[in-house]
Amino acid sequence: MKTDVEQSLRTLRWRDPPPEFLKHSLEVVLAESNRKHRVSEWLAFIPRPLRLPLAACWLLAIYFRLTTPEAIPQATLQNYAKLPPVTPAQLIAHLAETERLAHELLEQRRGPIPQL
Repeated sequence: MKTDVEQSLRTLRWRDPPPEFLKHSLEVVLAESNRKHRVSEWLAFIPRPLRLPLAACWLLAIYFRLTTPEAIPQATLQNYAKLPPVTPAQLIAHLAETERLAHELLEQRRGPIPQL
């Protein structure tokens, strides 16, 4: 027979939290309230007519930063860094191979000349 979990929790006796826990909780809450107070003090230095345009500029800057892709993704840069350096001889060999394949494809594309 299953017992109701909520009912069984209500019947338990709960101990009071230790004083260290309560002290730590109070310190965290006070630190958070001080941080919020600092932000309001910092905003007080900005002249009132400039607050709204400045906030709009910050929002636009955040939007463009988040939506603009990187020129080259970081993973690609890391993969390039792992590759050995390319020598001029390798570049010339690659160029010659590319030209050879291009000429072969051009000949295949031309094929036999159809009769008129």
